[in-house]
Amino acid sequence: MAKGDGGIQELRRGVWRVSVSAGNNPATGKRQRVTRVVHGTKAEARKVRDDIRRGLDNGLRPDGGKVRFLEFVTTFSQARRTAGKASEDRIAKDEKSLKLCGELLGDPPLCKVDARAIEALYPAIRERREAQGFRCGNTTLHGYHVLLKSFFQKAVDYDLIGRNPCNRVEAPKADKPQRRALSIDEVRRLLAAVDAEERSALEALAAKERRQAEWGVAEDRGYLLGMREVCHVLAVRLGIATGMRLGEVLGLTWGAVDFGRGLVSVARTLKADGTLKEPKTEAGKRVVAVDAVTMAHLKAWKALQAETLDTLCVDVGEASPVLCSATGGFLGIANFERWWRSFRAEAGFPDLRYHELRHTQATQLLAQGVDVKTVQARLGHSDASLTLNWYAHAVPENDRAAADRLGELFREEPKPCRIVELKSA
Repeated sequence: MAKGDGGIQELRRGVWRVSVSAGNNPATGKRQRVTRVVHGTKAEARKVRDDIRRGLDNGLRPDGGKVRFLEFVTTFSQARRTAGKASEDRIAKDEKSLKLCGELLGDPPLCKVDARAIEALYPAIRERREAQGFRCGNTTLHGYHVLLKSFFQKAVDYDLIGRNPCNRVEAPKADKPQRRALSIDEVRRLLAAVDAEERSALEALAAKERRQAEWGVAEDRGYLLGMREVCHVLAVRLGIATGMRLGEVLGLTWGAVDFGRGLVSVARTLKADGTLKEPKTEAGKRVVAVDAVTMAHLKAWKALQAETLDTLCVDVGEASPVLCSATGGFLGIANFERWWRSFRAEAGFPDLRYHELRHTQATQLLAQGVDVKTVQARLGHSDASLTLNWYAHAVPENDRAAADRLGELFREEPKPCRIVELKSA
């Protein structure tokens, strides 16, 4: 017959049942007990019993040990939706990542996940993702760590576990991304290529329209060849001029363009699936000043766009996209990326990413002495430290000027001291 020792009962050799009273359930009035089965020595069973008692004394829920990892993923996601601090896209991506973690861990009760399990999880994540054909560097693993830390902290907040296991794990060090910022000379070369490409695209569009008119089919079409090419190059011009993200540029409508004051309002961003969404933060909703030359290009394009789309019986209004497809709708991001790869190679920038136009603007503005708060507002950052940490790249011209100035300072000869005689009164 099994022998008892308070809350510990021997089931068979080396197997113990630990049972601790947790009082009555306030909702049902029924008596609650927390039960665990321990494989090991009686001393280990006593330790488990004492840990349970300590947790209950600290306010942990009696049923906390029953909540499993994957079950809590749903609870965690719903809490984030309620808080409204993360986009639905972000929540969905994180939920997918957490489900992968739960699967690799074996869907254990939350209380069973310790620091060693978390440390062993990271190489398992890397192995699984690489087997699926995805790259998994330290930055990706760092992101998993941040997510898991938030996940387990919510479990702590809900009194399901006593402490966050991620607090005892050293986070994988994120790789430092190589962010390129063009020099002033490189920007000028890129703008020259943009000018030439825009002229070529406009001439090609005009030639196609003339041919359609000559053939007598100008009014009987469902799309316009050549529109997309003009808009692609204008997207590059806008990226250089404003530092806006690609989705923000492609999501612009004419109602967001103020020609009188030379301003563009950023209120929505185009996603890869063709839908529009609001920026991630309130700071992302902003008004950006645009130089006169770029605004002149936009004004000329608006007139030509309205005239050309009229042949499709498409009216251009405030809700119409500034940069449109062959049918007058929003441009596709994938189509732009294909065009961009070809254009940048021909322009002499084969590895330039569109987002690096944004880095370039921030770097050059800071190098020219523009204050950080202005650059922060222009880029739509919620925190000025983000602007400095990510976009204050070294500028060769500025670095050389600093070195030369310092050298001149150290080489300056001290001026002789003049002695002035003071005549006594």
